[in-house]
Amino acid sequence: MIQQLLQVSKETPLRLYSSTEDWFSEYTQFTKDKSPIEKAIYGGFTCQQFSFTFLAGYQAALERMFPSIAPNRLKALCISEAKGNHPKSMETTLVDHRVTGLKTYVTAGSDAEHLLVLCKTAQRLNDRPLLKMVHIPSNSEHLEISNFELAFMREIKHGKLALKGVNIEAGQILEGDGFSDYARPFRTLEDICVGAAYQSMLLRQSIDNQWKEEIRDQLLLNIYSLKSLLDLPPSSPETILLLAAVERSFEALLPELESHLTGQTITHLQTDWETNKRVIFMSRKLKELRLAKARERIF
Repeated sequence: MIQQLLQVSKETPLRLYSSTEDWFSEYTQFTKDKSPIEKAIYGGFTCQQFSFTFLAGYQAALERMFPSIAPNRLKALCISEAKGNHPKSMETTLVDHRVTGLKTYVTAGSDAEHLLVLCKTAQRLNDRPLLKMVHIPSNSEHLEISNFELAFMREIKHGKLALKGVNIEAGQILEGDGFSDYARPFRTLEDICVGAAYQSMLLRQSIDNQWKEEIRDQLLLNIYSLKSLLDLPPSSPETILLLAAVERSFEALLPELESHLTGQTITHLQTDWETNKRVIFMSRKLKELRLAKARERIF
């Protein structure tokens, strides 16, 4: 893989993308026939904007989770609601093949062509409603996505999803439990793929700008480690434990990485990084809880 990436760095100059459509058309062409984790790595390596680097990892994770749904189309997972993401908090309903509710966060907003929506049903699973994951094209009737701005990742849209009795077919309802089979394991897949993408973006900078060899080598090790983790079951405690170790390795490298970013002449990348790096540390409490449970299960 490293030889291929080096060839890419010689043949594919970095450029700034003006929109998600502009980035995605090039991303899909460049990553054609690659595996999801390769799409995350190559997507990050050919980008110098954190927003689109994140989106490359996010799309790779969705492809890994939903391989047969709208390949090479922009997708979004719609889970978040006003009362939270816990199964007991879900208010979006699937009744008689109609979906009704409000999702408070849609990555890529109105640019997303296909939506994976977590819904509750009238059935029960243990002490909570049985949740189902439903595939809904964003051009469906009785569906509205309204975009809003965030203080970070401004290059991509962010939206709220209103579902007003959207009619679906039985084939749009995915098999299994929407939470335990999809929403929960996706968190790990997203962390792996997004981590591989932004560390690949930094690897490209370390190569192009001749940063310290030790930084380049550690980034390579982390990327290879994340690549191998995607072959493991995402819900297994071993995967969660190893992923946390890779993330700690990256955080230990951050001070040196940021000193190099500050010292180089690509000023837009410095600003971009400072504005958007918060994404790396979001959901930290949830990750710590997940790690504690994984350690308890193993040890």
